[in-house]
Amino acid sequence: MKKFLVLVVLLVACNTLENKEDKQSAKVIVKDSLRMDSLQQASTKPEVKSNDSLNTIACLIAGTYTSGEIFKHVTENKNYTDFSANFSKRWDSFDSSRIMGLAAFRDKELSGIVRPEPTLFYPFSGPDFLYANLFFPNTKKFILVGLEPVGTLPEFNKLEGDSLKRYYNQLNASLHAILKFSFFRTESMSKDLKNGEVDGTIHLLFLFLSRTGNTIVSAKPYTLDSLGQRMFISFETLKKEKLKTEAVEIKFMAPDGTLRELNYLSVNATDYKLQANPGFVIYLNSMKHFNTYLKGASYLLHKSTFKTVRNTILEGATTVTQDDSGIGLHFFKESKSEWTYYLFGDYSKPIHMFAKHYQPKLDTLYAQQGSKKLDFGIGYNYRDKNSNFMVATRKN
Repeated sequence: MKKFLVLVVLLVACNTLENKEDKQSAKVIVKDSLRMDSLQQASTKPEVKSNDSLNTIACLIAGTYTSGEIFKHVTENKNYTDFSANFSKRWDSFDSSRIMGLAAFRDKELSGIVRPEPTLFYPFSGPDFLYANLFFPNTKKFILVGLEPVGTLPEFNKLEGDSLKRYYNQLNASLHAILKFSFFRTESMSKDLKNGEVDGTIHLLFLFLSRTGNTIVSAKPYTLDSLGQRMFISFETLKKEKLKTEAVEIKFMAPDGTLRELNYLSVNATDYKLQANPGFVIYLNSMKHFNTYLKGASYLLHKSTFKTVRNTILEGATTVTQDDSGIGLHFFKESKSEWTYYLFGDYSKPIHMFAKHYQPKLDTLYAQQGSKKLDFGIGYNYRDKNSNFMVATRKN
């Protein structure tokens, strides 16, 4: 009888142990199954790919497209080959004499001052992705704003003969100021980017993206509704409709393989015009914790008529990098935040055209605080070699 009881106890214990082990095994199987599902989901995540058609257009604009059957009528045309050869020489010279020096300044000075924020806000920029990307290479989202229209992508399959000649001549004219003086001239841009061939900023945005080693993933035009939300539309609608805000979102792969986004918004940013454009104001107010860059900004933010954009920057920007044509120093000192100022170059006076915007307080700050040497000219004082460069970082 005792033997029988012992046998029963052993059988019950074995069953209990087996059930316990089965449950543990089941847990392991479930965990492994969940892990495999997770891995499968990760592996089936859509891969971001470059857009061959858009990159072909970008290369044709930039003059770097190699001969092929599809656009043979373009690449074998003298107007294209002349532009490609001449602009490549200009770009190589610009790269060796300009970009390398600016990149060295960025790495030595700006990298330790400008706080890493994912977004860069660059008002009054025109199509200047070149300097935005150069000074802020880790930016994930660029927001450029200007008066110039977005325009439409060139249809190279329809361009030939005189049309190609006009296109590349106009493209050359549009690039002259940015490569020589470091800024786009507003008056010139209003003419250069509003003609039949080069009809907006998208041509130069594609050129700079291509020449700086990026590959384009998508280009989607949009406008803003009354709540500041993006409404994607066609390029045809963008060109035909009279919109308060016309814009384009360009997603691209940077040379390091990261996906980034370039937004260009064409809008009149005066306070008067923004009263009738609440969507853009809401869009501005939604931006928080961003960096701002201002260069060749026509001293617009010195004026009382640009209070909305100025307040957006003073209330939301982590760091403001600018020449003296950006925000007047007294506005920083009058704002709710405290700022630390890093000064470079020399401040004497604005060029004759903007003489009335001389800032005694900025002159005093340079004299009292001192500044680091600037080995290059930038902004309106480019020719005079007395350029100034200031970085303001928020303390609180």
